Amino acid sequence: MVLKDDCIFCKIVNKGIPADIVKETDNFIVIKDINPVAPVHLLIISKRHYDSVLDAGGENGLDGKSGIFRLLGELAEDFKVADNGFRAVINTKEDGGQTVSHLHIHFIAGRRFGWPPG
Repeated sequence: MVLKDDCIFCKIVNKGIPADIVKETDNFIVIKDINPVAPVHLLIISKRHYDSVLDAGGENGLDGKSGIFRLLGELAEDFKVADNGFRAVINTKEDGGQTVSHLHIHFIAGRRFGWPPG
């Protein structure tokens, strides 16, 4: 596993910073967001450090083998939002709203969302 010493999410993955962990797989750790925007707001954090989704492909990446879609379905069932739906968001780089340079996915549910977002 490749991690960075100065990355807050890498520290969470290493259990060096406490977080409310709700699920863990080989490739991801899922925590409750500390600033939720909905009744259910989770962060799915890659256990391997990638600055953004743009870096997660290729030979050492998550393409096709991470189980992310299975994990999203499991979270929808676990949090009883599969029937009404949820939003999965990957903010990428500054203009995309990314504030932590470590690949993570927001799993947001429990209320109706509009379009376009923000």
